[in-house]
Amino acid sequence: METKTVKLSEIFFNGKTYKVPTFQRDYSWNEENWEDLWNDALNILETNNYHYMGAIILKIVENDDELIIVDGQQRLATLIILAVAGIAFLDDLVKQGINKKTNEERIKILSSRFIGEKDATSLFYRSKLKLNRNDGNFFQEYILKRKKPLNVSRLKDSQKLLYKAYQYFYKKIKERFKDDHGEGIANFLENIVAKRLIFIQITVEDDLNAYTVFETLNARGIELTPTDLLKNYMFSLITEADLEIIEDKWYRIINLVGFKEFPTFLRYFLNSYREIVRKERLFKDIKKEIKNAQDVVRLLDDLEEIAYFYEALKNPYDEFWNDFSDKNDIIKYLEEMKLFKVTQPYPLLIAVYKHKRDILSQILRMVTVISFRYNIIGKLNPNEMERVYNKVAIKISQNTLASAKDIFEKLKTIYVTDEEFISMFSSASINTRRNKKLVKYILINIEKEISGNSYDYYDSSITIEHILPENPTDEWFEIFSSEEVENYVYRIGNLTLLEDCKNRDIGNSIFNEKKKIYATSKFEMTNKINFDEWSRETISRRQEKLGRTAKNIWRLDF
Repeated sequence: METKTVKLSEIFFNGKTYKVPTFQRDYSWNEENWEDLWNDALNILETNNYHYMGAIILKIVENDDELIIVDGQQRLATLIILAVAGIAFLDDLVKQGINKKTNEERIKILSSRFIGEKDATSLFYRSKLKLNRNDGNFFQEYILKRKKPLNVSRLKDSQKLLYKAYQYFYKKIKERFKDDHGEGIANFLENIVAKRLIFIQITVEDDLNAYTVFETLNARGIELTPTDLLKNYMFSLITEADLEIIEDKWYRIINLVGFKEFPTFLRYFLNSYREIVRKERLFKDIKKEIKNAQDVVRLLDDLEEIAYFYEALKNPYDEFWNDFSDKNDIIKYLEEMKLFKVTQPYPLLIAVYKHKRDILSQILRMVTVISFRYNIIGKLNPNEMERVYNKVAIKISQNTLASAKDIFEKLKTIYVTDEEFISMFSSASINTRRNKKLVKYILINIEKEISGNSYDYYDSSITIEHILPENPTDEWFEIFSSEEVENYVYRIGNLTLLEDCKNRDIGNSIFNEKKKIYATSKFEMTNKINFDEWSRETISRRQEKLGRTAKNIWRLDF
């Protein structure tokens, strides 16, 4: 192992190229990282000091002109992007006719030093830095050639970050060097960025296992995600002959679920057939389960199959559901899960999809009703729910539960009983400013139960009416104290449905005036509001009555 202190110019201006290996993560720096780098560079420009950029670890390969980056790709890639943005600024000056010949020469020199030589046939740069397969072609085609992608929204997350980094530095350079004719930006790249950013370069000659290096770095405080560590570990178990197949499978999974989301997805998958894996133990537990190449192939095969289902769970209108005969029911239940923002049932649903696919729709309805009672109205401990779902998922994976009824029997401990539900509902309060769609969903379902009429809770002509207004007039304070307004305004018993035009007219009127408008409403729950006064007692009475109706809507009978 050789260690030395080097300037960026000694890394980039030496004729060598640098390659990001298979086991490395995609580009992941964000605006916070770019801002830190930009501010450090400006500080050097103003003070003429040096700035330490940390250690980079390089591995020598048979080709003496190429080095493998074990650690440092985020910094090196970002510095090249900074240089490309500076070259783009010089190109703008050329197009404006400002020092045209001089700036064209500067572009040629800086491109050669920071980017690489241009191929005469393809006009691609033979980049000094080759990113991994996910990012490599995009880096070459769009960043180094300064081309705008046709559809930024459809790019992979890492590619979006690469392009945003270029936009960030281009904007900063235009602001900082707005009065420059080319000398300033050239000096900034050539003498500040290249010569005053200092690295500790560690070069290793032996065939160090990339996984071991990464895990050691992680133990010493370098931030690596569970996704990085898992990938590094698995790829360390694969032979060179199988590497390309495994790499393809890995990227298909990552592109489906997303790099950041992958640890969550993996945890739900594991929890579908084994005891709960906690987030902080995810990597250690997977190491115990995956011991060889065969285990890696088996895991990735299973993950790829489930990844499509997992993504479709989060998207009710995914084309994945087109093959299901009960597609419409599934869409309805998934919309409810999305509205409730519950994810605890995912391991159970994965187990059902793998082993009891024919009852998936039934189980989806089951978990939405349980979630409504347990999470939305009861606001009970989600950790207990996760534990119960995990136990039942294991039993499903072991094929010890034959039917939806068997599954429900095992879930009964988290199914809030009718009596408990009415009690909890009678005092439930939901802030309509933060949960407007949820409140409309509840009220519209209760209205359907009362009147038999169905409405769409996305319909903007249907509004939520606060009988005791959110901003009450002085007359309301003759009945309610300020504290009581705060405690009762978002109680479900104080909320009802009203046509948009009538809600605008009614404003913050007193109750007796509002009651006249309510009587003309098409909503039965509203036109039946005929109390003599509106008080804490009437809110509570109405809410308990609504709770008894709600009990029949969100109910499971097996």
